[in-house]
Amino acid sequence: MRIKIKLGEKGQLVVPKVVREHIGLHEKGYAIIEVKENHLEIRPLTKEDIVKEWREIAKKHGGDLSRMKFVYGDRLYEEVF
Repeated sequence: MRIKIKLGEKGQLVVPKVVREHIGLHEKGYAIIEVKENHLEIRPLTKEDIVKEWREIAKKHGGDLSRMKFVYGDRLYEEVF
């Protein structure tokens, strides 16, 4: 699927409804935007993405995920989102 869009005055990108429905983006949901060389990839944020991020953050802070959830829960949430 290829759709031409126009960026807004502040460089904002509006994802057309047909594209959102096709890839599973929902109102008030979250998405992941990855910069790949000269283009963007946009996809819905999944539970697996969140767990992966939490594991990486926990590893960075020297603990395992189960312990980090309780000790640093709010801080980890802030880093993921």
